[in-house]
Amino acid sequence: MNLNEKAKDIRRKVLDASYQKKMGHLGGTYSCIDILVALYYDNIIRINYSNLKNNNRDRFILSKGHACLALYAIFLDLGIINYDLYESYHENGGLGAQLDIKCPGVDWNTGSLGHSIGVCCGLSLAARIDESNRRILTLIGDAECAEGSIWESIVFAGQHKLNIIVIVDRNRMSVIEKLGDESFFKSYPIMLKDLDWDYYEINGHDFGQIVNTLKICCNSLKPSMIIANTIKGKGVSFMEDKINWHHGVPSDDQYKRAMIELL
Repeated sequence: MNLNEKAKDIRRKVLDASYQKKMGHLGGTYSCIDILVALYYDNIIRINYSNLKNNNRDRFILSKGHACLALYAIFLDLGIINYDLYESYHENGGLGAQLDIKCPGVDWNTGSLGHSIGVCCGLSLAARIDESNRRILTLIGDAECAEGSIWESIVFAGQHKLNIIVIVDRNRMSVIEKLGDESFFKSYPIMLKDLDWDYYEINGHDFGQIVNTLKICCNSLKPSMIIANTIKGKGVSFMEDKINWHHGVPSDDQYKRAMIELL
């Protein structure tokens, strides 16, 4: 499968849904689509889509749940959800602007940031008790890393050598400000290794790096942190690295321009 073409297809679906429903977070969604495509289309996440209740399937939490349109588009493409449910996005009683476990394939309600690593710790401990080799993965935002619960969970996972994989979407932007390399990001490699984690830094838009690093992490006996350097709004020139596209719905002209760029 051509992962680059699949990522373009998912970006087009996300753009169309956001434009039609007048809702979405295109900037932060586009920054992590390549990561999500690698996870779901290169056999990193092991799921039997016809049997989502299988207790031994892998678990994945998209902590930055405002990027939900990407998962909805992937779930539609993989047959996890049907078209009617997909079309219910932003409709009363339908799919929401944050992830909800009522949607097939979603393992945790999101919206309140800072909790997914802790949840993954619990899932990993449960897998250990069950003697199951199911993988536990999460994708978090870089602004989310300022939450204290993130660091409590990192310490706990290192102490107990929990086999979880954490991917940080490092697009260097929060809702209202840019996030430089100061504070904990500057010390991440040292701190994570001191806390008994494996640490990797990659280009979050390079499928070779994404897939190869994830496969290494899948075979680790320790928790793994991947800092994926990304671009907010990746794929559409006038959205790239623009903080105003955290929120924002494209106008008619912007929609047409973006669709042309995503062909």
